[in-house]
Amino acid sequence: WPLGKSTYGGSFLYHLDEGPLVATGFVTGLDYSNPHLSPFREFQRWKEHPYIRKTFEGGERISYGARALNEGGYQSIPKVVFPGGALIGCEAGFLNVPKVKGTHNAMKSGMLAAEAWHDAVTKNEGVHLDSGAIQLDNYEKNLKTSSIYEELRSVRNIRPSFNTGL
Repeated sequence: WPLGKSTYGGSFLYHLDEGPLVATGFVTGLDYSNPHLSPFREFQRWKEHPYIRKTFEGGERISYGARALNEGGYQSIPKVVFPGGALIGCEAGFLNVPKVKGTHNAMKSGMLAAEAWHDAVTKNEGVHLDSGAIQLDNYEKNLKTSSIYEELRSVRNIRPSFNTGL
């Protein structure tokens, strides 16, 4: 609630240890079919629920923000290298959907890309002489054998399973 069964999403409310603070959020999948759905308005409705509302009464907002999560996952990983560049972290869709966590994968992919760049520069690996651009072929190869692919493969059917209903 308040999202319907055909809309992917959810909410969270964490009570923090640093005094009477809470962190809250509302996630809506951007593949919703209702053209009139407003994620912002749905978040506002959620905050008006009697159980949630009492948490906010008498409080003040000290910060806020919005994020777009690239939740492609294993089935949506694109070709991550091209002459002169690479897709690293969130750009490649390395978010673990059920955990809603991806920072560790973004950092790991950055480390793998840096190692591939180092190999390309110091060992002349991945240099395409026709264009003169470096292509980090080792990055893509190492990525496929990394913990990132292993983790994303293990949860590859979580998000698609929400498209079939309960």
